[in-house]
Amino acid sequence: MDEVGFVGYVGSPDFHDGVVLRVSVEGKTAEVVVEGLSGREHIVLFEGVDEVKMNAPEGMVLYSLSEMRATPPLRKFVFTNSEEGHPGFLNVVAKDLRILSQ
Repeated sequence: MDEVGFVGYVGSPDFHDGVVLRVSVEGKTAEVVVEGLSGREHIVLFEGVDEVKMNAPEGMVLYSLSEMRATPPLRKFVFTNSEEGHPGFLNVVAKDLRILSQ
């Protein structure tokens, strides 16, 4: 990971080794559902979405959810795939996010 662009980890440690279950994007909002290592579901809600780049993110095992540098007021979030060679990725550029845990 590019340390110059790295801002910090987002969410609880339960995201580490969690699995992306679902991704939905509608207009300026996006929702990502992650099943944490504990089995608990976390809903990541993005608001003011500017860009979503993804390839087969469902089933992707996460190393982390990280925030990277972006031009304000936007923020860039990267769901880091822990499986080398796996084609899945998910990056979201948005104004804000909220995480709801169930």
